[in-house]
Amino acid sequence: MTSADQMRRHQRPATIGAGYLHHCIPGHQKYFERLMELDARVDMVEYLAAHFATDPDYLGEINAVTAGLPSTLHSYEYMLGSVDDPDPETVRRLQRMAEVSNCLWIGEHVGMVGTRDTYTGTFMQPMGTDEQTQVFIDNLRAANAESSVPLIIENQPMLFNQIGPRSVCQQVADIAVGADAGILLSLSNLVISDDYHPVDWESELSRIPLDRVWQVHLPLPNEKELAEPEYARFRRNEKWHFSTLERLFKEKDFRPSVVILEVEASGTPSRPAPERTKERLEWVRELMAPQIEAEEKAR
Repeated sequence: MTSADQMRRHQRPATIGAGYLHHCIPGHQKYFERLMELDARVDMVEYLAAHFATDPDYLGEINAVTAGLPSTLHSYEYMLGSVDDPDPETVRRLQRMAEVSNCLWIGEHVGMVGTRDTYTGTFMQPMGTDEQTQVFIDNLRAANAESSVPLIIENQPMLFNQIGPRSVCQQVADIAVGADAGILLSLSNLVISDDYHPVDWESELSRIPLDRVWQVHLPLPNEKELAEPEYARFRRNEKWHFSTLERLFKEKDFRPSVVILEVEASGTPSRPAPERTKERLEWVRELMAPQIEAEEKAR
């Protein structure tokens, strides 16, 4: 790959619009069909790579059901924080998934789930040390040099007090800059941190270089369940998510290519009614309208 190719692959793509996280279950196939019946506009879908670990080609069939929309893969299998090289068969499988799904990039967690040979089954918060940060940078650079599509990195929840000098978001920032890569900004993971180790959401968010954000994760809970007393915390969290995204779009450097609605994300009630998802897809595009107009003028 030439240096010019490398430069192009790490530039933030033009604005795509709004999409949602599509699970590989029959209920989500019906969910997509209902969105189409409502004339909802879905610009991109996100797939969980782990759902297709045993049959990568099946993802091609699923993508055909979603009308061959552009997609992004959500992954943790490159093990970017491990000193071990990723398993070659795992990499081939992920690249095959990207090939059959019209995938534009792979979102990889900046977290630990084990080593090449030992999978723990859970996410471990990165340590935030200088040494580990450099391991992430080197591995991400190496993965991007070989991958058919770019890898971008996602902040994960803070599970405990930081060990090294960097919090999760500061380490994500340093890795993205050091490896010249994009960022998947997970607003949901900032909030989920409070389930484990409370953090200052605004302080953590301020550490993210907004000009490197390609994708945003925004959770969208079920509105009927939000009305129940036990979901009061989710109502408060949702207000922060929505107001924060509106505020970010007022920042001149914040120009994500896509906002993905997590319609069945961890830490949220069950997925919202399709009608609500349609409304929020339209709302996201309204927020994006100025940057879309600016891009069109620049062409």
